[in-house]
Amino acid sequence: MKISLIFCVIFFALLVNGSDKVLFFEPELVTIQKYESNSVKISLANDNNQSVAINFTYGDENEVYPTTDIIKLLDHIQIGPLRNQSAKILIHAQEVGHLVIGAISNDIDIPFSDILRVDVIHSSFLNIIIQIVGWIYFIAWSVSFYPQIILNYRLKDVSGLSLDYIALNFLGHFCYSVFNVSFYWISKVQLEYLSKHPRGVNPVFLNDVFFSLHAVTITAITGVQCLIYRKAGQKMSIAASGLFGIMVSVLVITGILSSLSIITVLDYIYIFSYIKLIITIMKYIPQAYTNYKRKSTVGWSIVNVLLDFTGGSLSLLQMFLLAFNYSNF
Repeated sequence: MKISLIFCVIFFALLVNGSDKVLFFEPELVTIQKYESNSVKISLANDNNQSVAINFTYGDENEVYPTTDIIKLLDHIQIGPLRNQSAKILIHAQEVGHLVIGAISNDIDIPFSDILRVDVIHSSFLNIIIQIVGWIYFIAWSVSFYPQIILNYRLKDVSGLSLDYIALNFLGHFCYSVFNVSFYWISKVQLEYLSKHPRGVNPVFLNDVFFSLHAVTITAITGVQCLIYRKAGQKMSIAASGLFGIMVSVLVITGILSSLSIITVLDYIYIFSYIKLIITIMKYIPQAYTNYKRKSTVGWSIVNVLLDFTGGSLSLLQMFLLAFNYSNF
């Protein structure tokens, strides 16, 4: 808990605000069904001395190409000189794919990061199905924590629950929360990410933040239950205690290196994600071993497993549907 508070204080102390946009696209992301069209408003971020002639570039998050087949090529436009004097462009979708539209001008310097993202998809209806599937697995994963808490409360006993699993699971969700909170709220992390990926998209959304904070809270409650309920002499194994200690030590040491500017804050945050990944791969092994030793699953909620499996299966289904709809296998 003390470690959690220290990390939170460090990260929120790093909050910084800033913006260097020259050109605004409204909206900044357009999803269009193949052969359909959508309009986008373009305006200057600040007033200019003269009107600005703009030509458009095409590419992806890393490179610019001279042309594209995904949309009908755009004509050059004239906007300004005032920021409230906008123009509209019409995006005609021709082929399924992902496109990043940038802008260049001889009148002003337009940053490489001022872009419009265009996703051309096979079906808008399928996109709705994808979103529904996403919400179902989000709910399944969120609810999956509660059956174990309820079972522990009813039994007043956690003998069937592996303390190794609980400890590693808590650390995993804590790391996931730090990663999500950092990317979603901390400007320094966002700016370092954008400096490495000027046209990149923040990989964390509000539902990711909610899920991770909810998960770490519920896992902490389960941990408290393990402290107060009967556990038949259970304690953490030497192997799990050692692994837990090594992971926490890595976080503390790299945190010190980050504070000394030996590594960037962004690299430090990525270490949290790596530890979360390692724990996710192996966290169920201690529980499976406990079940094997006891020759029983009493005290271990099968509903928890079923909901977790349902969420994982639907997550994979969503990935396949996304790959098909965006032709991105």
